[in-house]
Amino acid sequence: MRRLPRNLTTALTLLTLLTAAGCGDEKGSGVADEKKGAAPGGRVSADPSPLPLAGTEWKVTDVTGGLPKGAERSARFTLTPGEKGGLAGNLGCNRFTTTAKVTGETIVLGPLVSTKMLCDGPKGELEKRVSQVLDQRVTFAVDGHDLTLTGRNGTTLRATAH
Repeated sequence: MRRLPRNLTTALTLLTLLTAAGCGDEKGSGVADEKKGAAPGGRVSADPSPLPLAGTEWKVTDVTGGLPKGAERSARFTLTPGEKGGLAGNLGCNRFTTTAKVTGETIVLGPLVSTKMLCDGPKGELEKRVSQVLDQRVTFAVDGHDLTLTGRNGTTLRATAH
């Protein structure tokens, strides 16, 4: 009797197991872990569950006018929840802080208070662009691990959870 090569036997076994796994009912078992993005009925969603706006460190990945080359990893911020909540982080060169009040899909910001380092070049340009977005009032949208802020002047900042 002729034997199949080991690789072919392994491939056929794997194919049989995958085929059998796909024969479950459409509703799933209902035991899926909701923390991992499970949708109702136990099916795992392709999109990750949205992260909370407050308490997450956000790294700026794009801003109106683009990220200047050489400053791609510079700007970050975190929104602190609570009645005395605020926004703090790095504008690209200088650290900053401000008051922040979240209402619906809007964040009302106080004046930015920052360190006063002289920032020339790409980091200085990034700082200008980020500051333009964080001017008094922004709307926000969280989609999984991505955040979009839109300033009242139409400028946009995109960030990813870090």
